[in-house]
Amino acid sequence: MSARAEHESLAAYLQTTLTAQQRQHVGIISFNQWSFALGAVVETALAARDIGSQVTVALWSGKTPLYDTGWTAHRGLSRLLGSASRDENAYRALRRAGFPKDAFAKPPIRRWHPIETLPASPDPKRSAIRQLSYRGSGMGRSILQVHPDANTPIRDDYEWPTRYLNQAMKSYAWAYDQARALIEERGITTVVVYNGRFTHDRAVAAAAEAAGAQTLYYDTGGYETDFDLTVATTHDWQHLQVRMRDMYDAWGDDRDEIGAKWFIDRQTHADTNNAIFVAHQERGFIADLPEAEQLVVFFSSSGDEIAELELDWDDYLESQENALDLLAHECRERPGTKLVVRTHPHMGLKPEDDLDHWLAAVNRASPDLHFDPFSKVDSYELMRRADVVFTYGSTSGVEAGFIGRPVAVMGPSAYDTLGCAGRVRSRGDIQTALDDPPVPHSQGALPYGLMMQRRGFSLEHLHAELPGEPILEGVELAEANELTRKMSDALRRRQLTRLASY
Repeated sequence: MSARAEHESLAAYLQTTLTAQQRQHVGIISFNQWSFALGAVVETALAARDIGSQVTVALWSGKTPLYDTGWTAHRGLSRLLGSASRDENAYRALRRAGFPKDAFAKPPIRRWHPIETLPASPDPKRSAIRQLSYRGSGMGRSILQVHPDANTPIRDDYEWPTRYLNQAMKSYAWAYDQARALIEERGITTVVVYNGRFTHDRAVAAAAEAAGAQTLYYDTGGYETDFDLTVATTHDWQHLQVRMRDMYDAWGDDRDEIGAKWFIDRQTHADTNNAIFVAHQERGFIADLPEAEQLVVFFSSSGDEIAELELDWDDYLESQENALDLLAHECRERPGTKLVVRTHPHMGLKPEDDLDHWLAAVNRASPDLHFDPFSKVDSYELMRRADVVFTYGSTSGVEAGFIGRPVAVMGPSAYDTLGCAGRVRSRGDIQTALDDPPVPHSQGALPYGLMMQRRGFSLEHLHAELPGEPILEGVELAEANELTRKMSDALRRRQLTRLASY
């Protein structure tokens, strides 16, 4: 039996979230082949049909000029090698469930050319890319969400490969034009797409908005649920916090136990999803810390995860580097106050250039002690030793709040309105947080843990027989065989290698 999820029924959620007009025709456009994503596509199609909506499903993975970040298997190769891609299996399952062939849409523009001329020689620096638009939509930020390779730094003076940038613009324009044409030709009133951040998904969401259609975004679910579906994009953290509080208020007697479990599993290194971040850490280990009347610990955030958020950065002390520098200055001004910096473990997996840039910022700030991303010091033990925890929005802030430490959050976060952390937006706020630290409020962190455990929906129509993928009408939503995936990955690497040449 599935654990209770945030929402009992996807059909009921669609009924209450969408107006009668928005429910008329639901169009689901998919570019990726991830397991949870195709599960969400199938469940949403079935739930929309259950409430009487006309449904169109567009399985367009592998059709975009630039392979989508979630593309894993070439359909032609799959068939040649006696296999099937996951989205082909989703098609077969929905057909067996009664969906007619005309419910599935191919890209409607057969001989496609960009409707609006794309920039011929765009400035390849990040700040200039960010300003790129297509048919009045913000194309640039979505392109910056998908890097040419794992070594692409987030600094502004880095020049993106021109060939890659041109192909990314072309791919955005293709997704926008095809989605816009599909919406208008079929009279789609609500569009469902993956999270709204990446190149193709952002293009579809922009096309839906321009066409006057409602947009819903699906994403990963909680640790004990299968997928999420909301009216807000992934990084609308204010919306997410409202959901957290509403979910917590409506839950019941076991809400604190469930919420606490998420934090405790991370503290004890039992959370497999967090394993990559504590891989170098030894549970309970702490190094010698500076003797201090007030020990301040700063936990950094992973910069690439917040770089393209559409925010007023003046409200967040301009940047993480500047925030750290201001904090370090204020700590030096207070006799007996010592500053320890813990660099986010994820930075050890980021481009070397980004890590070097951050380490240079730490050196300029000159804290009393710095733990790099490879340190074996246990972040959770370090939190317990802190008199005040500062962070630029890292999850460490809400985790320190749960532990019962005073927390000051200086950057964008998904917990700054829950009551477990105080907001810092100016130099004066930093001074106040040091002189009169925020009051610890462990209870305020629990809605966050509850949301992380149970957000979204559990599968209703699909069922899973472990081990294995979900099944509908006898069709398993399985990935293509290993040889297909390896050859497809080689095709992706070949494309990126070709586009990486300037």
